[in-house]
Amino acid sequence: MQQKFKLSTVQLGDYTILQLCHTEYDISFSIIPELGGSLNAFTLKGQEILVAATTLKEIENLTIDAFAGAQLFPYPNRIKNGKYTIGGKTYQLPKNDTTYNNSLHGLTYNKAFQVTSIDEDNGIINLKYEYNCDDRGYPFHVMIENSFQLSENSLSITTTLENKSNQTIPIGHGWHPYFKMDGGVDNAFLQIPTTEHYSLDEHMIPTGKTADYDLFSKSSKIAATKFDHCFKIKDNSVFTAQLINPTKDLTISLLTEGYPFLQVYIPPQRDSIALEPQTSIPDAFNNKIGAIDLKPNQKVSFKFEIVVD
Repeated sequence: MQQKFKLSTVQLGDYTILQLCHTEYDISFSIIPELGGSLNAFTLKGQEILVAATTLKEIENLTIDAFAGAQLFPYPNRIKNGKYTIGGKTYQLPKNDTTYNNSLHGLTYNKAFQVTSIDEDNGIINLKYEYNCDDRGYPFHVMIENSFQLSENSLSITTTLENKSNQTIPIGHGWHPYFKMDGGVDNAFLQIPTTEHYSLDEHMIPTGKTADYDLFSKSSKIAATKFDHCFKIKDNSVFTAQLINPTKDLTISLLTEGYPFLQVYIPPQRDSIALEPQTSIPDAFNNKIGAIDLKPNQKVSFKFEIVVD
């Protein structure tokens, strides 16, 4: 019996690009375990769905500097000034968002995740990382487990977080994929079933105000629209976002479970769009919107799926 899935690896300096391909349907994805288990590439019949790194220089510029495909833990987006308080104690996170003086995209995007199993019969790669007080700004103990599963036209990622600390802790999660738009993002069509977006101040931190947003409630051309917004997705929506790339004649749907928020960002070069499923809005450790209080020994799981038609 012919094997459906084929595993391959490419070593680039200290980093391994681990690729799994469905040979029958010509669909594949790759991850970089040493960089936070980041989602690197997703390809269907030769069409690149995500902005991906294929050289060491691209890993430095895209995966590291631009957070392409990054896994965001223990919080997505930003924490204002890197500070938050729980139980009367204030913690200081590293401030890597030098433009706005915030802490950005969590603490594990550059950590080496362990490959725990590879199932080449069913197209599954499992990873884990034991975060154990790695940074004094988040001195807690959490087990992170990821399961990447490939099908004939989709990639799903299930993440489970387990609090192994002896106290209740705040926690969050998200992903940061950039979807590649040949011909430019202006020609693409976007649909997001949103109810509102969160107003931000000059430091990209929510002001506490929201505004109704329905410009893309139906599939509409992006054109010159600028995005760096966090949206609340309607409950019971069929999908979190849908992107149509007319240049490739592809429809890309994002389906999520446990991610009620979506950050949408278009970089200045406008050749891609980041659609980032998130458990919370920016600064959630302070404003508490979407922040999860996880009890000792409690687990929580989330699912993110990219479907291509």
